[in-house]
Amino acid sequence: MDQFEDRAAWDLMVESRQYRTSAGIASLDLRRVADFAYLDMLSLFILHSEYETAPIAARYADKTISYRNFSKARLSGTDLYVSLNIITDPTSIFSTKINQNPEADAILRSRLKLHLPTIKRYLDLLADAKMTSADAASLLLRMEKQLNITDSKLRSMRRLVQEWPALTDMQRSLVVTRMLQYYRHFAKRSELSVFIEDLGKTKGWELKGPIDAELANLGYGEPVSGLGAIAPALGLIGGYKLGYHMFGPKKDK
Repeated sequence: MDQFEDRAAWDLMVESRQYRTSAGIASLDLRRVADFAYLDMLSLFILHSEYETAPIAARYADKTISYRNFSKARLSGTDLYVSLNIITDPTSIFSTKINQNPEADAILRSRLKLHLPTIKRYLDLLADAKMTSADAASLLLRMEKQLNITDSKLRSMRRLVQEWPALTDMQRSLVVTRMLQYYRHFAKRSELSVFIEDLGKTKGWELKGPIDAELANLGYGEPVSGLGAIAPALGLIGGYKLGYHMFGPKKDK
């Protein structure tokens, strides 16, 4: 018997923004959950690589990995924790709430090869603020294979995200724009999308107008309408405070 089945309105107690209600979970299938988890992994490296948001990435990673595994459906888990719990435990309360494509989910589960040490290594490096581009390139590629990521947009984002410190502003704009499009379409209540959106607005990295798909996949191309207006730096300061409120101070290990 699941540990939450005897609790009334368990979904109202979930702290995760994306999985706060059972109705929100029911609109997902395992493919979307795995893609969502991978997108959050990509977002964390971007946030880690920017001075203003590095503390947010560290606290979020620390909170996600604080229990050292994802075997229990914890109500206080981050979006990423809940996603990883669904992926690793098909019997958890969160897993039983996704029911869009049960036959496809069963096939996908047989192909998922999530390696816990890989996930722990990635989150530990982020929590300790020690992640390098070389670490990110190796670990993100492993997770891409383990999560059976087939979406070409996610894979093209990974190729650019892993080199984030060396990217041009145009390449960063392409990544952030694609990432926000994905979040808004598939994960409107995502915790991390708030901070990616702040970066996009504050640094002028969200492009307005359509983007040529093939050029964007390669990390090149010009937007039709140019860059949007740069928002005041107060946006990121507000985001920093929000991150502290949402995820709390980083725990000492």
